[in-house]
Amino acid sequence: MPGEVAASKRPSLSLPLIVSTAIGLADEGGLDAVTMRGVGERLHATGMALYRHVANRDALVELMVDAVAAEYAYPEPRPIGWRAALEAVARQDWRSYFAHPWVLHATASSRPPMGPNTLASMEWALASFDNLGLSGREQLFLLGTVVSYGQGLAMTWIHERSDDTNEWWESRVADAGADRYPRLAAVTAAVGADSRTGTFIDEEFEFGLHRVLDGVEAYLSAR
Repeated sequence: MPGEVAASKRPSLSLPLIVSTAIGLADEGGLDAVTMRGVGERLHATGMALYRHVANRDALVELMVDAVAAEYAYPEPRPIGWRAALEAVARQDWRSYFAHPWVLHATASSRPPMGPNTLASMEWALASFDNLGLSGREQLFLLGTVVSYGQGLAMTWIHERSDDTNEWWESRVADAGADRYPRLAAVTAAVGADSRTGTFIDEEFEFGLHRVLDGVEAYLSAR
């Protein structure tokens, strides 16, 4: 029967397949595109069939985030020194945000999804402060400062990773009157060529990351 042939060609439903399909939907349309019904339709399966593998949408999102945490796991062997380790944390997180923009919205929370890979990443990051004599609060605040920096900058650029942003600024300043805003006109003109190299956003990230870590270093030195 045609229906039986079509059914036989469907991939066998499994939790890894459900998670990877949900990640694909989120990559295409954001986290709002991920529903149990939508994932089921993509897999030609019923919602009830999905519920045999995952309890609900929140559980599915946690599994999705955890899969990305494994994909962008922090390096082993770990870098030597707290600064190199925190650089690795920030850079891996930064890469994950642009590879899977929905991860930023799923994790920028005081109660983020916490699967085993995510928890292992947090443990890895906190180990950056070993033997520095920091209290638990200090470790939490310092790590939060570094992570929040990357999240905040990514939130600004996540939907605009293009080479024409500075052209937009130059045009707006010119329309408003460059003679009225000479400093702004000078700044936008100065970065104009660089902003069209395709690396401007990453350069801004690296510049800010080093300044944040300079602040951490100053704090540690003053203790």
